[in-house]
Amino acid sequence: MSAARSLAAAGLAAVALAAASAAQAIADAPVPSFLWFPASPLIGEPVSLASTSTDASSPITGFAWDLAGNGRFAEGTGVSGTTFSTPGSHLVQLRVTAADGSSSVVGETIQVSSPAIAVMLPIPIVRIVGTPLTSGIRLRLLTVETPPGARVTVDCRGHRCPAKSESLVAASTSVETVTVRFRRYERTFPAGTILEIRVFNSDQIGKYTRLVIRRRSPPTRFDECLAPAGITPIPCPA
Repeated sequence: MSAARSLAAAGLAAVALAAASAAQAIADAPVPSFLWFPASPLIGEPVSLASTSTDASSPITGFAWDLAGNGRFAEGTGVSGTTFSTPGSHLVQLRVTAADGSSSVVGETIQVSSPAIAVMLPIPIVRIVGTPLTSGIRLRLLTVETPPGARVTVDCRGHRCPAKSESLVAASTSVETVTVRFRRYERTFPAGTILEIRVFNSDQIGKYTRLVIRRRSPPTRFDECLAPAGITPIPCPA
């Protein structure tokens, strides 16, 4: 065999040996895995993490968690925990190390959801009593029946509005509902005036009512739900 052929054969053998060694190292490396509970956590809900990693040839002696998905691992044990402050996909990684020095990393994506928003109950009731006029309407009563603690706001648009806005908080009491009365708006309004009534708090779906004053007829009325921020009307949940 020529020298060139001998060198080529030796090179191929070295490559084959290196590949076999790498394959053996991969085969000997630990198999990382972990579970989490709850499976579909909510924002701010504690999440428990537990390693289920295995190694057929050497005991696992080290655990390191990357709970923020940024590649920064912190040494720990086979169990850990965290919470997530935003909804969406969150990467969590676990690195396990065996007694023989081999290590492996696994990453899992945890889907985090926003908590379901409850509807304000009892559902607020907006009541008006008035007399249609040739020019518009004479409102004799404007009240809102609402659970205690809710904020009620009346916004008025038109050239005869006594105030652009008025906001009251239903006093907290031991009763199920509180009636809030807006005497300032119990007056005559010309056609075209718009009254918007919002009932809301920070963590519930509230109530939205829009009244458009007309001539010789009751106001046109639109009733919808209201996002917790108290600004945007939204379709009511089914």
